[in-house]
This record gives sequence, C-alpha cells and structure tokens, in this order.
Amino acid sequence: MKRRFELFTCLGLLSLLLTGCGGGGGSIEPPVEPPTHEHAWTDPTYTWADDYSSCTAERVCTQDSTHKESETVNSTYAVVTEPTEESEGLGRYTATFTKTAFVTQTHDIALDKLEQSYYGETPILSEDGKTITYGLYPQKNVNDSTLVSALNSLTTPESNGWYLYKNDYYAKVSADPEVSGYEFDNGTTIVNGATYWFKCEPITWNVLSNNNGEYYVLSSVLLDVHCYYKITPNMTIDGKTIYPNNYEYSDIRTWLNNNFYNSAFALGNSHIQATTVDNSAATTDSSSNTYACNNTQDKVFLPSYQDYINSSYGFSTSTNSTNTRSCKTTDYARARRAACNTDPSHLYNGVYWTRSPSRSPYSDDSNYYAWVINVDGWLFRNIQVFHARVCVRPAISIKIA
Repeated sequence: MKRRFELFTCLGLLSLLLTGCGGGGGSIEPPVEPPTHEHAWTDPTYTWADDYSSCTAERVCTQDSTHKESETVNSTYAVVTEPTEESEGLGRYTATFTKTAFVTQTHDIALDKLEQSYYGETPILSEDGKTITYGLYPQKNVNDSTLVSALNSLTTPESNGWYLYKNDYYAKVSADPEVSGYEFDNGTTIVNGATYWFKCEPITWNVLSNNNGEYYVLSSVLLDVHCYYKITPNMTIDGKTIYPNNYEYSDIRTWLNNNFYNSAFALGNSHIQATTVDNSAATTDSSSNTYACNNTQDKVFLPSYQDYINSSYGFSTSTNSTNTRSCKTTDYARARRAACNTDPSHLYNGVYWTRSPSRSPYSDDSNYYAWVINVDGWLFRNIQVFHARVCVRPAISIKIA
C-alpha cells in the first residue's frame, strides 16, 4: 500500500505541473514584464556661461532623475540699439538650440553711454596741473578699414579743411614722407603718394608757467611741419632790409596765427590770450644778435632759444642733448614730410624750430639760419630757414578763470 501511495502522489504532482494551479489543461504562460511608463519631463532650465558666449539647456525625467536631456550651444551677439552720448544702448546674446524641446534664449545687456565728445571748446587742466587739453589737430592715422571706406565717401570738408563724420573730425593727406620706411605708430609703413586719414584729436599742452590762472603752455608733441621762411632773398620793408630769419616777417609766424590757429581752435578760442612776444636779442643766444627783430603780438608763437634753456620751464640749462627738450612727431607730421629719427632710443623724435635767429659757424650767409631743437634735445644752429621738413611745436597763453 505504501508504494502505491507514493506513486499516486508523484502522479498528482505531475498532473498539477502539467495543468497549472487552476486544475485545467493548457500550456505554461511566459513571465510578465513590468509595465513601461511615458517620460514626464520637468520644464527646461537654461544656464548661460559667465561671459554669455554659450548657453546650456537641460530637462530631467520626473520618474527617473537619472534620465536627463541637455544641449549646449554657442551664442551670437548683436547690438540692438547703439548707445549715444545721451542714452545707453542695448546688446543682445542669442542662443538657438537644435533640439525641439528647447526654445531660443536671449540675454540683453546695457551698453554704456558714449563719452561726451570733446572738441577743444574749453581748456581742461589736469589734476596734477602739469598739462592742459585744448583745441583739436590731426594726429593719429586711421587704420580701421570700415571707417576708412566711410571716410573715402566724404567729398566736402568743413571750413577748417577737415571732414566731419559721426561727430568726429578727420584730415586727409597724400603722404610725402621724408624718407622711405617711416611707419605710423600702428606699424603701417607710410607709402609715398598714398592717401591716408588722420583723426583730429585734442591737443595736450605742457604747462611751462602759471601766472594767476594765465598759463604759458607748449604742445607736448610735434604737430606739423612748416618752413620758417619760404624764399631766401632779403626783403626791403619801409627802407629796412628784412632777412629770411626775421621772425616778425617769417612765414611760420603767419601760418601759426592764421592756418593753425583757425583750424585748431575753430570750435573755441576765447581762452587764448594775445601775447606780446619778446623777439629781442636777449631772447637769442647772444645779446648782440643783429638778426633779432621787433616784438610781435601773437595768439600762437614759437618759444625762443632762452625759453628752451630756462630751468623754471622744466628744461635743462645746457644746450646739449636732453630728454627735457626732445619731442616726438605725430603720424600726421610724419606723413607730411617731418624729418625724424629712426634710432630706437629716439624713435620718431623730430627736429623743430625756435623763433630765434642764429649765426651759422660754417657760412657767411648767417641770415639764412635759425635755432632748432634736434631729435635728442640738442640746441642746434645750422639749419637754413627754408627747410620744409622741420617741425612745429607751437606755444600759446591760456587764461583759465
């Protein structure tokens, strides 16, 4: 009986396995997979780089935080509104995504107001009292191709001979460098006969003295070139022989008080004082200088030999080389034939006139010579007055209330 019971039990278990728990017939069902779910995404977040050069978008599945979708793209930048002197402008960074889940993002920034343009209308004294900014004159070469293209379209200059473009003045020059190989400060080689543009910038003047708010000032750079006298023959005026190195009748004095004055101070000249300029022999190298001339009344003038050895003006009392007198040419002067140095120690320093006549130690025709300052600051006498490559370093008297 025992063996028959065991057999019956085994057959019963086999039957259960074959028929399933329900007791009926059929096959074994496959295992059931857990149900899948649809992604439920968070709203995208957008993170800009510190400099707004790129933006990253990201979203996360709410049912599985390890499941993320993201994209980083570079932005583009454009000026929406140009700033002016009166109001700020608007700049905009734009990030455009390729994935449809993310929308284009923008970030706006305020652009500072433009600095108030200064056209030299009034003198501005520096905080240390050593310089004054006053007037305008062409100085730096323009090498921005877009700006040059715009300037080339201008056809009509203003009354001072300069061209006005977007509230700034520019001068146009057909270059005539003294020697080939000269460069502008930006490294551009000056090509003879090529046309260049120069921005008219505020003139910086070194303060030589201050007498109760009336300042005797000297240009900090060599602004232009001009001969002292155009022709060498003597003139006769009122029965008196006038030599070429006579400052009263010199071409450079006429040019300073007409061409230069009317251009540089066209927008404001009320602070410039008419100055009695001492042209006596005492202001030259010798109290017996026979080429000294009458005193003059001038708005613009050249300092004298004695001015340039006056320690109270900041100059060395020696006539030898000194940095207290050496002075650099501007891009504009270089393009207009200024003679200058190419040695690195005095790079593009120029030779410039004093108003004082000199006697040449090498020639009998002493009435053809005037004192100049050499590239290294040396006072030099042997320059003939008709040289057109010698620079101009003007001086003026300014009254500031």
